Amino acid sequence: MYAKVLKTYKGRAEIEIVCDDASNDNVHCGACSMGQKPSAKPETVLAQDKIGTKPGDMVECSLKEHAEVKAALVLLIGPLALFMVALGLASTLNLELWQSFFFGVVVLGITYIVLRYSLKNKTYYYITGIK
Repeated sequence: MYAKVLKTYKGRAEIEIVCDDASNDNVHCGACSMGQKPSAKPETVLAQDKIGTKPGDMVECSLKEHAEVKAALVLLIGPLALFMVALGLASTLNLELWQSFFFGVVVLGITYIVLRYSLKNKTYYYITGIK
């Protein structure tokens, strides 16, 4: 997939994914639209930049191996497991049902806040070359 470099940082670049195959007749990966309507504004993502691109460059980018699985484990399975542990802990403390659920939701909220700030600069995209 191709992208346009918008900004560069230390070893990272903010890119806008461009899809050349974005027509209703073709089958393409869909990363360009990321679940949006084709007329919607293109999505910008953060990518690792080991080749030293400059703003305005057209680059070829790719996803790291097993990126979707890793993201799902970190963002979905991890918090779900912590929520279940929190419910179990609350039941051992002999809390009522609504208190156990509230305790689980608080732990879930704290988990998502920690993930948001700890994964702020995490990316699964990387730039493979300049087009």
